[in-house]
Amino acid sequence: MLRKISEDYIVNVLKNHDQLILNCQVELVNIFKSKDEIGMIESASMTRKEPDGSAPTNALVDLQNVLEQYTKLNEEWEKSILANVRSVVETQETVYRIMACFNNLEQEQKYVLEQLYIKRAFKEGMQILIKELDRSRASILRFRKDAICAIKTMYDSERSNLELYGLYGLALNEGNNRYR
Repeated sequence: MLRKISEDYIVNVLKNHDQLILNCQVELVNIFKSKDEIGMIESASMTRKEPDGSAPTNALVDLQNVLEQYTKLNEEWEKSILANVRSVVETQETVYRIMACFNNLEQEQKYVLEQLYIKRAFKEGMQILIKELDRSRASILRFRKDAICAIKTMYDSERSNLELYGLYGLALNEGNNRYR
């Protein structure tokens, strides 16, 4: 499970899924562009430790210490980058999973959510649904809530995205690899 999701998060993803995916992709590019080699070398070349125990200075140190410090800084940077990338990828996968659940809804549930969140503003979509479906506002709101609960149930299920789409048997890699 990537994360716990709420009704508000589902609605936000339905409204903004394209922008959320684009933001994740831009953020991933920016993460990998953020390495400052010169800054790390400068930081590694400055020491904070004095061999005789006196007050720390910013004096230059020998090349071996610089290399060790640079290696340590580089490893810390890589760990930080991996944590950031994992967070962004989890967000992206969460959006993809919610959209997979949305696409797996019954046609009428999908239509109601499209009108309320994807294609139109909520109020405009509500007026169109009241006219087209000949239902009351309360009935449409109940139907909307049932559709969102169905998305949440599918999201929380153990089924993979391919299984949600009914494509699991058609996948190229039919081994025991089950990715959500």
